[in-house]
Amino acid sequence: MADATSDNPNPQPIVRSIDKRMRSNVIFNGVCFAATLLALVILLVLLASILTQGVGSLSLRFLTALNSSDPHKAGIWTSLIGTMAICLICALSAIPLGVGTAVLIEEFKPRNKWLLRVHGIIDTNIRNLAGVPSIVYGILGVTAFATMFGMFGSMNNGKYAIGQTWYDQYQGEDKRLYYVPADGPPVKGKTGKPAEEGMTLYLPTEGGGIGLGEEAAGLVWVTAEDIEPRVEAIEQELGAFEGVFREGIKDARESRRGPVRVDQASAEAIVDKAIEAGTWKNPDTSVLRAELLELVLGLNGKKGGDLIKARVIAIDIAIDSEYAARMPNVITIGAPPVRVDTKAWYHIALPFGRGVLAGGLTLMLVILPIVIVASQEALRAVPGSYRQGALALGSTKWQSVSKTALPAAIPGICTGTILAISRAIGEAAPILVLGGTGFITSPPQNLMDSFSAMPMTIFQWTKEPEAEYKTIAAAGIIVLLIVLLSFNALAIYIRQRASQHQ
Repeated sequence: MADATSDNPNPQPIVRSIDKRMRSNVIFNGVCFAATLLALVILLVLLASILTQGVGSLSLRFLTALNSSDPHKAGIWTSLIGTMAICLICALSAIPLGVGTAVLIEEFKPRNKWLLRVHGIIDTNIRNLAGVPSIVYGILGVTAFATMFGMFGSMNNGKYAIGQTWYDQYQGEDKRLYYVPADGPPVKGKTGKPAEEGMTLYLPTEGGGIGLGEEAAGLVWVTAEDIEPRVEAIEQELGAFEGVFREGIKDARESRRGPVRVDQASAEAIVDKAIEAGTWKNPDTSVLRAELLELVLGLNGKKGGDLIKARVIAIDIAIDSEYAARMPNVITIGAPPVRVDTKAWYHIALPFGRGVLAGGLTLMLVILPIVIVASQEALRAVPGSYRQGALALGSTKWQSVSKTALPAAIPGICTGTILAISRAIGEAAPILVLGGTGFITSPPQNLMDSFSAMPMTIFQWTKEPEAEYKTIAAAGIIVLLIVLLSFNALAIYIRQRASQHQ
């Protein structure tokens, strides 16, 4: 066979220069090192600037104080609680939904070729959704959760609600507020129970009534309409009481000249006679004696018109013995009632509005594709021999997944899930679109309350012109970084613990 080079007397062999390749490698490594070093320097400068400005403001007071318009009094507690609340709702909804979706897509693929195509389209779209900007999910959250497409009325007047109790708020002439259980929200053009200025209502409650902000669940409201039908049944008893009472006052007037002032002994005698003349169920109770004695001593010779008050007390006591231990409070209404409500922590109304629940579910949309993809990758990393061995031993498809594949994938699932929630903690765009605000003075009290998140509050502080706000904004960033690092550390710990138990 002829030499291949015989046709070309001057061959030019193609030889790559080793020196050229080495120079290219050195240049590439240098560019990568320089880029990494530049990123680290920028990060360190930012962290140093934040620490320098914010460390001085970090204190227990800053962590536990509510937000305030005064930068010297403002704290991070309001937004910290808001962030924890929406992240808790986000985690409770995204984790089971995301992991369940990943198991369905990855472990239960259909066999029909048409269904398999649909399966592939769904899988591809879920992976694409992981890269959608979070502000888009904010718009979806407003439509799906805040307004619910308008199917249940407006956000301020939902049709269905739980954990909400309505009251008619009455203001007495003493300026105290009293609450009467009502049957629902206010109707346009209507108020609560009819009440005119000067109308007298009778409220037998302990402590003389229930004021603003106090528990109103045990309220007992007795109006003149409630008492009137029963007056005739106890008229004889009241007559006996009033007769003895008048007689006692008359005796006191005759025994003493001048203004009538019933002393302790005379008062006790009047009370004893009144109890003997009446037919009360519990005449020996010390509470009843104390109330009647206080009434008699309180008159001190005033006009006989005060017997009307005695009559009211006697009626309230005679209506039911269980009220004998409660001192009635006679209220004169100073204004018509206003319909108000109280809400339990689990209060939910449809639509959800722009509260904590809607915020948490909106963040769930943000991280759900990430949780699904992370769970899928964790399930794919489990060797197929695990499933095949379980099936060979007689397990069903679900048993092979739940007993072998899923437990083996838990470390990867936990890591991806917690890192996704860490991303949710720092999200501001979807919360901003939903209607979250940076300035709220108190943390949310129920699932429908307005809320503020740490990124929103920090952003609000940075916009203020005062230099003090910049300082507390830096302190807020430090707190946010600590929370994020704590979640990342938790992810590493869970992964290691789960790996050790396999």
